[in-house]
Amino acid sequence: MAEETNAQQETQPKKSFARFMILGLVVVVLGAGGFFGWNQLKGKESEAETKVAASKQEKQEVRIVFPLECFVVNLLDRAGSGKRYLKIALAVEVRDEEKKKIVERYNAELRDTILLLLSSQSSSEIITMDGKLLLKQALLARMNHALGGPVVQRIYFTEFVVQ
Repeated sequence: MAEETNAQQETQPKKSFARFMILGLVVVVLGAGGFFGWNQLKGKESEAETKVAASKQEKQEVRIVFPLECFVVNLLDRAGSGKRYLKIALAVEVRDEEKKKIVERYNAELRDTILLLLSSQSSSEIITMDGKLLLKQALLARMNHALGGPVVQRIYFTEFVVQ
């Protein structure tokens, strides 16, 4: 009988040690699996983010910027201080070739619209930064109105001289 209790005492520590080893092994396997799964998901998210960024970049790169001919106009003279002139060169930005063709087709109407708007401005209105920004907005609105819709995205002044 003494031998049986002695044998039971020796097997219990072995059983508890085996259980501890199995539990430790399960924790390690689950931890490694979780880490591997997290890395895989993180990689897929990164791929998705790069695809989205690439598509946004492609959309931004499709824009076409092309220059219009230079304009020279007499400015409105309210003060009677003499003749004032504006020489301005513009470049317009459109989204694709189709819109560029529309702008080229309606070039005469656009030039007329631009000349009328520019000649109605006074030098004091357009000499400041705010005046130039307001002029850009007005030009954009009038150009798109003349073209029948939102064709022109942005306008860039490439030359701006008031004399």
